[in-house]
Amino acid sequence: EGSVNWELTKQNISTDCSKLFQESHLIISQGFIGSNTEGFTTTLGREGSDFSAAIFATCLNTANVTIWKDVPGILNADPKRIEEASKYNELSYQEASEMTYYGASVIHPKTIKPLANLGIPLYVKSFQQPEDNGTIIHKCSIKHLEPAIIFKKEQCLVSFQVTDFTFINEENLSRIFSVMAKYQIKMNMMQNSAISFSVCVDNQDYKLKPFLEELKSEFSVRYNTGLELITVKNYTNEWIEKLTMGKEIYLEQRTRKNFQVVVKK
Repeated sequence: EGSVNWELTKQNISTDCSKLFQESHLIISQGFIGSNTEGFTTTLGREGSDFSAAIFATCLNTANVTIWKDVPGILNADPKRIEEASKYNELSYQEASEMTYYGASVIHPKTIKPLANLGIPLYVKSFQQPEDNGTIIHKCSIKHLEPAIIFKKEQCLVSFQVTDFTFINEENLSRIFSVMAKYQIKMNMMQNSAISFSVCVDNQDYKLKPFLEELKSEFSVRYNTGLELITVKNYTNEWIEKLTMGKEIYLEQRTRKNFQVVVKK
């Protein structure tokens, strides 16, 4: 998951592409792969080819970007899990960005930000039905948006308690967050009470092992694996009941627009 050196990248793309455009109106380039400052190969992470397209578009200030997928556009749920899943005709940059943050896997989480900053529309279309409109992500306001249901498998719920029975305070939280940042652990959901702090993260053993090892001398640590995180954006009570019925709930949280619950698979 290499970070982009935007200044150097823009300089290189602008220089190279301006030369190539003198010879042809079409340029084909690879995505996903890049190099670091020492010249060694690195990558942009999962679905990095989408991010590559956004990088090129941002550096060239293009009219739009189209990403081709094996789905008709961005759906409000995984059709393998939700039979009545439907396609969004349009989404705002903010809505699409939040969906990727919560785990929607159609586009790379970093793709939207650079396009949104320049107001470049992003089309997500099907290569199987290229004539269809797909979904457009752009600057817009939609009053009544269909709930988005996002499933994240292989989750681990970790709970920390202070060993001397005092309250969880800002100093404790700062320590936990700093170690999470050290091992590049992304927090999918969190909740704290007077005596404990719980966080739901991807169950990546190579990150979790050293993370928990470093904190076990300072906190009483308990964790559960084999869990699933369900997020419902723009939720309705009917969807919450349907998705949680018959499931063992480990943690749940709701705000004005979003509902999240950690359940046993």
